Amino acid sequence: MIESKYVDIEKEIESMVNRKDFDFWEFLKRAYESNVKLDIGHFIILNILIGVGELYRRLSEEVGKNQARKILEKKGIFTKNSEYVSGEYLKKFIGRSSRVAVHNRIRDLKDLGFEIESKSGPLGGYKLVKTPDWFQ
Repeated sequence: MIESKYVDIEKEIESMVNRKDFDFWEFLKRAYESNVKLDIGHFIILNILIGVGELYRRLSEEVGKNQARKILEKKGIFTKNSEYVSGEYLKKFIGRSSRVAVHNRIRDLKDLGFEIESKSGPLGGYKLVKTPDWFQ
């Protein structure tokens, strides 16, 4: 079965959380200029959104877009019938009991120029569409 080949997706996601391949000083400068108070949750959520997007593209090339979406949905990463990362899934990485904490950090990231699509409701989630030029 194709899905059994991807049992280590959780480990891959865990490694995404700790990525540090962007300029923290520039990030902090932009946050200061925008009056956004950052915590580690902002970086974790951003890392996951970037990493899941990359993982989804890679899986799509290997098994096709439909199957890739189903694999990520079955793992609880994507919400049902969508390409959006579940707010419920994200909240466990930032140690909060409410999806509102995720929503607030997403709002802050949007204030910093990240283009993130949101899908509301119980099956809601988030998808990183574009990063600001300064983040490149």
